[in-house]
Amino acid sequence: MARKSSLTGWLGVAAALGLAGYVGARYLRQRAALHRRQPSATVDWERARWIAARVAVDGAAPLRDRARHHAAYAGMVRRSELLVAEYMGVRLPQPIEALAVVDRAGWIDANLQTFGGVIASLEALHGGADGSGALDALLFEVNRQAVAAQLGAMLGYLARRVLGQYDLGIFAAEPAARGTLYFVEPNIDRLVRSLDVPGDEFRLWIALHETTHVFQFEAFPWVRPYFADLVQTFIAQTSDQLGALAQSLPELAGRLARRQPLDQHWIEWLLTPEQRVVFDQIQALMSVIEGYSNHTMNAIGQRLLPTYARIERQVTARRLNRPLLDDVVNRVTGMDLKLAQYQQGQAFIDAVVAARGIACANLVWRSAADLPTTVEIRDPARWIARVTAQSPGLPAAAAGR
Repeated sequence: MARKSSLTGWLGVAAALGLAGYVGARYLRQRAALHRRQPSATVDWERARWIAARVAVDGAAPLRDRARHHAAYAGMVRRSELLVAEYMGVRLPQPIEALAVVDRAGWIDANLQTFGGVIASLEALHGGADGSGALDALLFEVNRQAVAAQLGAMLGYLARRVLGQYDLGIFAAEPAARGTLYFVEPNIDRLVRSLDVPGDEFRLWIALHETTHVFQFEAFPWVRPYFADLVQTFIAQTSDQLGALAQSLPELAGRLARRQPLDQHWIEWLLTPEQRVVFDQIQALMSVIEGYSNHTMNAIGQRLLPTYARIERQVTARRLNRPLLDDVVNRVTGMDLKLAQYQQGQAFIDAVVAARGIACANLVWRSAADLPTTVEIRDPARWIARVTAQSPGLPAAAAGR
């Protein structure tokens, strides 16, 4: 699958960066004047943007004729909206209007705003810094620049690969009621030429996936606040952990030193038991969201796109032969968690649809209680048994296929 991105792919990375920042911020406190001058004390955002732009080599990927591209994507999104509505059996409260076709620099700016919101939430919960000596201020600034370098390098690297993104905007200064669709056209154009596939069909394929995200968060009123609450809870727990960092460092070192399960990600080793519960809930939700979007994209694409099989074959081959550096970066940044969400979630949805039809799979959107757990995602039959037992009035369309 060609790489896409969303806020949900950044939680593990944000947690790790937040921890790195606050290891310095908690004990190498900045002077009060420095705190007042900076909108976010933990990260030098301008430095992060500068580094990201250079790692992304944005000058090699210009976006020309933005208005024409915007009109083309808007048409594909309108078409996708009708197709997804028909497949899912629901309609959006309002047509999709928030859409942006961007270059790599535009994508970087959008995601810096997201990270800014995450870090600002941590700062607000953790409290401001007090005054301190010049040496502490100097050490804090070194730490601040180091976090900016890490964040900038990561975003710059990913900016060269991301194709599309649905940004919920829950961390914006003034959160909007609806999210924004982003299409990174220079990357899409480069991949179209690399795979040698029809550009219009490939772009529609991407649009179907991203449009399905809009339905998931906007057609079902409980999903967006449920996700936002999970994220805020996770951030609050991280803030509590950082606030007690002096006491928790030995415990953290102990968790890292102990033999860890081979199927756990290194980011999971950093989590407290309370954080792990919320993290698992987020992982389960995002596996369903990403897997359902992939399933929908492919289900519609199979009957709509003449070259669907070729696109799928080429994308699969590219994924299997990706450079070793990509695997290393994915592991270090935590982005391999998102790739696992695609694979596990799609396998779950595909299995449910094959066994009981799309109407049964759509029960995941009925309420938070109907979402599968991480265990049920690996065992779809268990989830089917639970939700069908609780649904005596299950529509006939879900009774078998």
